[in-house]
Amino acid sequence: MEYNIEVKELLLEEDRLTLTVMGTVTDDIINSHFVSKPKVILHFINKKEDRRIPLVLSNVIHTQGKCYFSGRYTYRLDLLFWKTREEFLPFDLYVNFGFVDYYEEKIDVDLKPEQIQVDNRKFRYKYKRNHYTFKPDKKAILCSPFRRFVVKLFNMLLKVAEYLIAIAMLPLFFIDALLHVSGVMRMPARFNDASHSKRFLAFMLWRFSDVSTCKVSLWTFKRWLFVRSFGFFKRFRKVKKNKITFISLRRSDITGNFAFVYDKIKDDKGLDIHFILNDHTISFMTVKEIFDFTKSCATSKIVVLDEFTPMIHYICLRKETKLVQLWHACGAFKTFGFTRLSKPKGSPQTTNNHRSYDYVTVSSTFCKKCHSEGFGIATDNVVATGIPRTDVFFDEAYKKQAQEKFYSAHPDFKNKKIILFAPTFRGTVKETAFYPTEMFDIKAVCDSIPDDYVIIVKHHPFVRDEQPIPAEYRDRVIDLSAESELNDLLFITDVIITDYSSLVFEASLLSIPMIFYAFDLEKYINERDFYFDFKQYVPGKIVYSLDELTDAINKEDFCTERISPFADIFFDNRDGKATDRVVKLLYDNLK
Repeated sequence: MEYNIEVKELLLEEDRLTLTVMGTVTDDIINSHFVSKPKVILHFINKKEDRRIPLVLSNVIHTQGKCYFSGRYTYRLDLLFWKTREEFLPFDLYVNFGFVDYYEEKIDVDLKPEQIQVDNRKFRYKYKRNHYTFKPDKKAILCSPFRRFVVKLFNMLLKVAEYLIAIAMLPLFFIDALLHVSGVMRMPARFNDASHSKRFLAFMLWRFSDVSTCKVSLWTFKRWLFVRSFGFFKRFRKVKKNKITFISLRRSDITGNFAFVYDKIKDDKGLDIHFILNDHTISFMTVKEIFDFTKSCATSKIVVLDEFTPMIHYICLRKETKLVQLWHACGAFKTFGFTRLSKPKGSPQTTNNHRSYDYVTVSSTFCKKCHSEGFGIATDNVVATGIPRTDVFFDEAYKKQAQEKFYSAHPDFKNKKIILFAPTFRGTVKETAFYPTEMFDIKAVCDSIPDDYVIIVKHHPFVRDEQPIPAEYRDRVIDLSAESELNDLLFITDVIITDYSSLVFEASLLSIPMIFYAFDLEKYINERDFYFDFKQYVPGKIVYSLDELTDAINKEDFCTERISPFADIFFDNRDGKATDRVVKLLYDNLK
């Protein structure tokens, strides 16, 4: 395979860098195995940390053994680095190229742009054949104190003027809200509360905020209180060198990765262990919960997360406090975070979400670049310890206990072939998550497979819609979406039907046959995409219709030979000691 990459345009204005890149891949068998797009990565390095950002490719054409691609995107140079952003270190930019499972760092080609336009104001630019060097100008970036004062004063006066105008217009807002609530005018869909008074008040606040550009809501007040509360505790309370705080918005009890880590350290009398477990965002937190959350963050030596926790990124933790993300998912499957720059609801480069992590634990070295890119953190901050909750897959006693517990609750499923139907959700966020349940017709499936097969339905926790189960099949199909630990169900499962769920990683550890019911694969790739070629890597049979699905079950055509190579890639160690490695990471940072 041969490839060529050219930089057609490089524009540098103030702190914004615009790159236009074109390239060609030549391969005689490209049409037979090339499925996903080629991947161009901008790799920034400042000698203390690195930053990987994908170049958004807007055009990809492959024909007659060649693939042509091009892309153009604008990046904020001042927002590249997080931990060292205040050191204003010089940094280099390399262009890396990815092609299916082929990846090469620091491509040794001449990257001289055909068109160059730079102002050298805040970032001085220098071309060095196979990479570029940028040197931040601290004085230009910070501006003079007088200029910053004038800008802040002007913005404050502008906001005061807008605020006064909005107050003067309150009678008009009142009449407008009254007309909408009474039905004379159509109320926008966003105001859907059943209470007329709440809709009236929400509409008034929305109109006021729209004019004053000053958001007036309970959420903005709580966020203000959250930041100020943390500032208070940060100033007047010291970090306790033995304190670890576990925070989860995913669970209300000590389960998942937290349970395994806590079980290892709970007997250490020298530790001060604190838990904050609820599904509250700031909007629903009480004042007491806000104080407890911010006090813990300000006084802990280590803060441990297991999910995206937006409020942790509203504050700036002390340097001596380490933020550890025990990311709940194994492997690297669906793209997330900053990898989705061009995708719907993708994280823009301007957000600081995820960038505060000092460490992220992953299941293998192969995943490090993916998580580094997605979270917007240095590659060295991603540690391949393994995932603690997967340790149970190597515990025969736990496996037997989980099986006995299930069959005790569902005796009719004993000595049956159990199919676990566990798809992921569609949509972009929790509030809009759904699964098109009509695409998995229980009657059609049960009528087409042998009677000794039974089905467990386990939808993603975000999905609120229930899977319709006809009355005549309730002895063969149960819906456990609202209960049961998903991992425990794997110990009694004979076949998994999924689509794009990260469940495939756990299933590969147990070598469970899998069918990938991917009826909307192309649409999913366009909206979400994967870190690797879905058709090349998934450890099982891919089907696109119910007929293909039931045919695969009847013929036991599961492509199981793909499972072992898949597990080898996404798990460095299959020894049941991931928890020990995570605990060691925590203790190393307590010292």
